[in-house]
Amino acid sequence: MSMHRLIPASVVVFLCTLLPAPLAARQGTPAISPAGEATRVFLDCNTFCDFDHLRREITYVNWVRDRADADVHLIVTSQNTGGGREYVLRFIGLRAFLNSDDEIRFTTQQSETDDEVRRRQTQRIGLGLARYVVKGVLADRFQLTFSAPAGSTATPAQQPKDPWNLWVFEVGMNGYFSGESQTKQTHLNGSLEASRVSEKWKFRTEIDGSRSHSSFQLEEDVFKSTTSSYELSGLLVRSLTKRWSLGLEVTGGRSTRENYDLLLKIEPGIEYNVFPYSESSRRQFVFIYSLGLNYENYRDTTIYDKLVEKRPVNRLTIAGAAVQPWGRLEARLVGSTYLDDFSKNRISVFAFGEVRIMRGLNFNMYTSYARIRDQLSLPKADISDEEILLRLKQLQTSYQWEMSVGLSYTFGSKFANTVNPRFGNSPGS
Repeated sequence: MSMHRLIPASVVVFLCTLLPAPLAARQGTPAISPAGEATRVFLDCNTFCDFDHLRREITYVNWVRDRADADVHLIVTSQNTGGGREYVLRFIGLRAFLNSDDEIRFTTQQSETDDEVRRRQTQRIGLGLARYVVKGVLADRFQLTFSAPAGSTATPAQQPKDPWNLWVFEVGMNGYFSGESQTKQTHLNGSLEASRVSEKWKFRTEIDGSRSHSSFQLEEDVFKSTTSSYELSGLLVRSLTKRWSLGLEVTGGRSTRENYDLLLKIEPGIEYNVFPYSESSRRQFVFIYSLGLNYENYRDTTIYDKLVEKRPVNRLTIAGAAVQPWGRLEARLVGSTYLDDFSKNRISVFAFGEVRIMRGLNFNMYTSYARIRDQLSLPKADISDEEILLRLKQLQTSYQWEMSVGLSYTFGSKFANTVNPRFGNSPGS
């Protein structure tokens, strides 16, 4: 089937999936849990969650393994903020709690440890579950308490003055080393990132560099290889309305594998989100158009007999994501072309989906495909067999694809309350 037929159909289907789950899909479920039983909760986590910790701390509900057995469907998602992550807890009432939905948001800082994040997450989940639990058999065992900060008054707390003015910095370095009797490998990577995020502006810049060295002994010969890449990138975004944004992306770098001594990209663009950005953790459908200029200085003469060139480029991105009670979908379509030569273009499609088909049965799929017609940096000189096998140089290709498909079926006990970490770190666990 041709690409021009696939794309419109997939976009239409994906638009449909972004809409809230119809009420009919949530009707016809059983009544409340058996008399005398605690509220049943199904956890659907699409980000960092420590389920063992949750089960240890929140013991006044029954955690179940399937949504079909639950009174409350809890969906946990998150997205990046300027200095951490915003977590969104969606409580969807089922059975006797049908249409009793709720949502809680909270923000963590980049400096917080996993333990601090999971304790705050557990506390917020407990608050959200309270409205359901107090209608059950355990209502008499609950009471509300509040721990006021030392020296505080009864008035609502205001955000304290921020000495960093919303700026967040991150420095990272790592190294990888391995060896056998006839091979040795080293890989070093370092990065520095600075960002500032407010309601009106978003700014991020990052410097990243890596260098790899390998040594292989082949009979009497020793083959050595070195690759390196360095990149400086920046993003500046201005919020216009609930759905419109302006952005500017700037990238500079060099790469031995991609034959660049210097690559500069400047791309201003505009973005439109079909849904308000306030719903971005639940659903998104965005259109991004950018128009920019590429400057390329090559290490070796390319197949087009170029060492230096400048080219105007434009790019259209259509992307969407949906996290709903039936599962999760993400998709992205990107098309780009050089304005001075429309034959040099690229179209890439990415999709990921995880859908609940029925009780215990889940389907998941990941696929990506790129039609490539814009490899301007390919070196003219022949590439040796060693460089091909070790992926030291980029090879000419007209397409690239990946795909994985899977089914999982779970059956047995419907409850998941027990935590037993014994021998969790043994080789056979």
